[in-house]
Amino acid sequence: MDKILNGNSDNSQYRPFLEELVSNRNKSTALFEPAVFFIASNERILSAYKMGYVPPSMDEALTYFESNFSAQKLKCKCKDSVLLAVPFSAHEHIDTPLYLGVVLSASAKEEPIISYLEGVVTGSGLTTKRLKKKKMFPINELLELAGYQMEFTSLANALNTCYKKNDSGSGKLVIVERSEERFVPLFYPSHWDLDHFDAVFKQQHYESKIGAEPFVLLKDSQLFENNYHYHVICAIEVENKPVSLLLFTFETEHEAQKAKDDYEQSIKEILPILEKAYIQEKDVQEAQRRDILLQVTKKFHSTMDIGEVLGEIVEAIERAYPHYHVHLLLSQEWQVNENVSIKPLKYGTESGNSTAEHAYLTGQIQVDKELEDNSKILYAPLRGKQGVYGVMEIMTSEDVHVPQYEIDFIQMLADTGGNALENAELYQQSRNLIHDLQLINETSHQLNSNLRLADTINFMTQQIIESFKAEEVGFIMFHANGEAVVLDGSTPFFKNEDSLDALEPLIRKVKRDKDPIYIGDTERHEDVQLDFYKSVLMVPMIQNNELKGMVVTVHQSSYHFTFENFKLLQSLVHHSTLAFSNSMLHEELERLVITDHLTKLFSRNHLDERIQESMYKQNQGTFLLLDIDNFKQINDTYGHQVGDDIIIQVANIMKRNIREEDIAARWGGEELAIYFPNIEVKIGQQIAERIVKAVAIETSPRVTVSIGISHWSSRESEVSLKLLFNQADTALYEAKETGKNRVVVK
Repeated sequence: MDKILNGNSDNSQYRPFLEELVSNRNKSTALFEPAVFFIASNERILSAYKMGYVPPSMDEALTYFESNFSAQKLKCKCKDSVLLAVPFSAHEHIDTPLYLGVVLSASAKEEPIISYLEGVVTGSGLTTKRLKKKKMFPINELLELAGYQMEFTSLANALNTCYKKNDSGSGKLVIVERSEERFVPLFYPSHWDLDHFDAVFKQQHYESKIGAEPFVLLKDSQLFENNYHYHVICAIEVENKPVSLLLFTFETEHEAQKAKDDYEQSIKEILPILEKAYIQEKDVQEAQRRDILLQVTKKFHSTMDIGEVLGEIVEAIERAYPHYHVHLLLSQEWQVNENVSIKPLKYGTESGNSTAEHAYLTGQIQVDKELEDNSKILYAPLRGKQGVYGVMEIMTSEDVHVPQYEIDFIQMLADTGGNALENAELYQQSRNLIHDLQLINETSHQLNSNLRLADTINFMTQQIIESFKAEEVGFIMFHANGEAVVLDGSTPFFKNEDSLDALEPLIRKVKRDKDPIYIGDTERHEDVQLDFYKSVLMVPMIQNNELKGMVVTVHQSSYHFTFENFKLLQSLVHHSTLAFSNSMLHEELERLVITDHLTKLFSRNHLDERIQESMYKQNQGTFLLLDIDNFKQINDTYGHQVGDDIIIQVANIMKRNIREEDIAARWGGEELAIYFPNIEVKIGQQIAERIVKAVAIETSPRVTVSIGISHWSSRESEVSLKLLFNQADTALYEAKETGKNRVVVK
């Protein structure tokens, strides 16, 4: 390897050339590195130059190529490296060719590298003949100006720059490219009337005037509205069809003829490069379009996220056309990345965009040309199989012609995006529907699991809060007398009387019409004054055409609940109403079974069950047996109706003086009872004395009561329900015999 890099005295002449080549290469694109450039004869490599860090495997490959190089092996591979070379002649009098080549990674694309080597050979003067006079368009200068890119646009720009630099006359150069049935300028003097030029070029067929000659002089006074009437035209052809024209235009015929003589040889030399660059650029553009379409299609098939789909649509257009500006006009409020520009799609209004509206309604791409800065806007509909979901607004650069094949490609991308958008939307709708059905199914299953009414309401409240992101949920039931009652399990907002007063107009409306109510903003309804809450959903609970109650949910944000939320809540309420009714009937029957009809105290059987349960689970308990003194006298004096009322009054006094977990029951007749689970007898005695005093003061007509108290403890040897009752009964008898209106503990 060192031998090759250092070379001998005969080969050292190639070393500066290779160094300059690598230096120039580093100023252009990074196709190579790491690589080894070399110059070879027919039999061996004469001199080589490394570019970048060359790995050992490439060193080994170069050693192999050195010993195996021949003119018949200008393309060959060794391990993971490849050798590519092109022939050239260094001197006119030497017929034996040399070879310029490169060794680089086998993964590199061969075509652009071969083109590059050929361009360097041509542009570096390593040809069999040299022009004796200075060329107007030196190939090496063009390649350097183009950054050694074999792209038609770069070379055309370099050609235009080179002409301005080397020509001292009054001529102008316009380069035009065929776009469908007309030629479109790539570069032109800014003061020329391009609109007139474009109009004339649409009518003229310059290829017919060129004929068989690739380089002709024509006189045409219509082409430009100025004094430039003489034109030297050269056609760049692909498959015998002009794809681009080099148009040199002059004020005098003499200038035009002189230019034709001076430029012809130079132009003919660069024509093959321009033609090849044109083909390669179009191939690259087509490959890029196919790649973009492939990548977009892959992306669309890998995601069902609408935001990602919309972002990919915009990114694909901007990748294909970096100078275009893209906005999305959407028919729905989808969530997208903040980097994607979104505009509302307004149609049917004076403020709407008629061209965008036409594209949306017809499903056909539209072009708006009536813009002050001469730019154009394309409106490409996002079409799916079932409809149009929006429009892409694509703003082009000033005075850019958009050919039909590009419009077709943009529509193809838009259609691909529209189908992906539709699939994502249908997928999301399906997921939402499945979620809704699962929610309804789970709710129905839970409601039919014999839950207590309070548990049912708590469960439903939690489900609605989680599913709809509601802030407050209330269950309002209607009694037979029309009174509205908020059930336990509703959130605190509905337990406030002011809240119910604010909702009263809506409650009356539901009771009257039996229809659900959706309010997006309460500030738009004068009869509803909810200070903090703007969104309201109210759904009636109807069973057998009878209004049982309603479910109400609210939120502080305006239009927080969607129409889908509204429909889902109706479905939930519809499926739960029967379960609510059954649960309420079950608890009502249960209450009737365990409750005394007159006093609403528990029944004797329920009392027995609760005491038995307490004796099984707890360590102690206190039992009070209460009797209204001289009750027969009350009945005889005032009648049985007043007697019943006295019993009710005493029962209510008992309720007010005990805890929620204590059990107050009607023992029989005018006898009542209270059991205190896990309470010491001393505390039970204090409560009993408080009840005795309250009865003597609060009843009307005034009555007194006597109370007997018994107590059990797990420390006692004998504990039974019968013993507890007998002891209380004995204590009550003693209280009666010792003067009544008192408490006796046994």
